[in-house]
Amino acid sequence: MAKQKKKKKTGLVLAMLACLVLVAAIIAGCIIYMNLDKDSGTQADEQRPVAEDIGEQVKSFEEAQSGEQKEDSGNGQMDSKQVDAAVNEIAERWNQSSSFIRSSDCTEYSDDARTDYYDKDGKAVRFVQENDGDTFTYLFGDDEKLIYIYERDSEGQTFHYFYQDGSLICYRSGMGRNYAPFGADVQKNAEEYYQNGVSLLSDRLMDRKEEEDKKDEDDGEDLIEGNPEDYILPESNKRLLTEEDLKGLSSEQLRLARNEIFARHGRIFGSSDLQDYFESKPWYKGTADADDFQDSSLSEIESKNVEFILEHE
Repeated sequence: MAKQKKKKKTGLVLAMLACLVLVAAIIAGCIIYMNLDKDSGTQADEQRPVAEDIGEQVKSFEEAQSGEQKEDSGNGQMDSKQVDAAVNEIAERWNQSSSFIRSSDCTEYSDDARTDYYDKDGKAVRFVQENDGDTFTYLFGDDEKLIYIYERDSEGQTFHYFYQDGSLICYRSGMGRNYAPFGADVQKNAEEYYQNGVSLLSDRLMDRKEEEDKKDEDDGEDLIEGNPEDYILPESNKRLLTEEDLKGLSSEQLRLARNEIFARHGRIFGSSDLQDYFESKPWYKGTADADDFQDSSLSEIESKNVEFILEHE
């Protein structure tokens, strides 16, 4: 009986010790866990401001960029990507014009002060002009708008002006590129050169028109042979006729005078009396049948004189 009580008491003590050990282990585990969690939280807190700072910097940078672009847009300016794309497009146009100038489709006009290149339709491609030792090359787009000016001064320095819709979008001195706002001197030069280029194109088109008209007049003069007395109206291919010129002419004489303009260009007449009349003239050379003859071969002056005489027949 005493042995059983002792054995029972010993088991109870062991159980209590086991419980104490277990409780101690749980407490120790909790302490360790809390310490680890605290350390982890401290590290996270230490890293969070750094990440937030970077995020704020990126956000601030993006907002600044966006603000700059909005401001540029508000001022009618282009951002660097748009400028770069436009400049590259103009550079490609320059390369195309260089190839075109070497082709047979290009029409060249040159004198001591300039060299002009036109396409087959007479549109401006590229003009070169010498001015006080400086050489200016003007490049035009398909719509004959000025898009680029290349300047080489007397000392060999080069300057490049890129335009879009009449406004300077990029400027280069030598090989450098500048997207920043241009200085007042660059803006002034760019505006002056652009206006010079526009005026140059206008003058060139006027010169070409005058040359074409003069050529038409010269062609008419080349057709005149023999004595002016062999004509009813000797100057009907050179100037506009007046009422005084037609004064005293009969209807038949007016008919001959009107067809005299066509005869100068070699028209062969279906009417025998007209054909016989002009074949009697030393200057007449019939080369074009009536069906093949083109009224477009007449100059503007001649066409108007034909209408004027017809009104009086």
